[in-house]
Amino acid sequence: MKPKVALITLNACLLLILGAVTLGPSARAQAVRSRGQYLMVGGKYVLNQAGVAYILDQSNQELVSLSWNDGSKNLFGVGYKSISKLTEQNQKTR
Repeated sequence: MKPKVALITLNACLLLILGAVTLGPSARAQAVRSRGQYLMVGGKYVLNQAGVAYILDQSNQELVSLSWNDGSKNLFGVGYKSISKLTEQNQKTR
C-alpha cells in the first residue's frame, strides 16, 4: 500500500472516531450534579489534635474534612458526610 493511501485511510478512520466521540451521549454525572457553593471553616480533629479544614458544599449538601500531613506535604481526607442523607434519616426516626 502506498504511504499516501495509508495516511488518507488513517485520517478517515480518526475522523470517524472523533465524530463518534463528539456526537455521542454526554456523561451522566455532568447533568446530575449542580455547581457547588462552598464554605470552609478551620478546626481541630478530636483524636490527634491536628488542624482540619471542614468544607461544606451548600448546593449539593456534602461535608468533607481534610487535614494536612507535614511529613508527606499533602492533604488527606479525614471524613465525608452527605447532609441530605443525614436529614432524611433524622426525619424517618421521628
